[in-house]
Amino acid sequence: MKNKLLAITATSVFALSISVQADFFGSDHNWNNPMSSMIDAAKDVVTDTIDVVQDAVQTTVDKATDVVNSVADSAEVASLRGTHALDDLSLEPPKGKWLKNIDFDRNFSDQPPLIPHKSKGMKITLKKNKCLSCHSNENWREEDAVKMTASHFMDRSGKRLKTVSPRRYFCTQCHVPQIDNKPLIGSDYTNTDND
Repeated sequence: MKNKLLAITATSVFALSISVQADFFGSDHNWNNPMSSMIDAAKDVVTDTIDVVQDAVQTTVDKATDVVNSVADSAEVASLRGTHALDDLSLEPPKGKWLKNIDFDRNFSDQPPLIPHKSKGMKITLKKNKCLSCHSNENWREEDAVKMTASHFMDRSGKRLKTVSPRRYFCTQCHVPQIDNKPLIGSDYTNTDND
């Protein structure tokens, strides 16, 4: 990386010096001046040096890109769904059965509750949030739904807002469906209240 930055800096300095010289020695330059041939020779040297440096930088970048690409092609990424090559499609998570009328204990304070109903097709976009049609302050009584807590109306500094905070607007960032799927990986987590 240092060599690349050094080469780019050198190239920039050479290009700037050529530009400055070209501006300084415009059409009113006295070409009979013996210095003009030295300046022309210096320009040629600088131009040749710039070309050599650019070629070296491009060769180095190409080699590094080839190495990174070959490593990425052969690398496998471990995730909760297993180990897969980067260019493979991800696997669809297993489908589970909805668990109705079951309350789960929370493992820590402020743990987001699970969604106890199907949520497929309930879109959340910048313009519309289907969850708010039942769980908003205006609708929760009529829909016999759980009301959103006050934390959903607080900004980062703790100031109460009139509408849902942008940080809490995308419900499925925190709330997940309540289904009977087995955990994707094992866990030895214990409830914080049990300590």
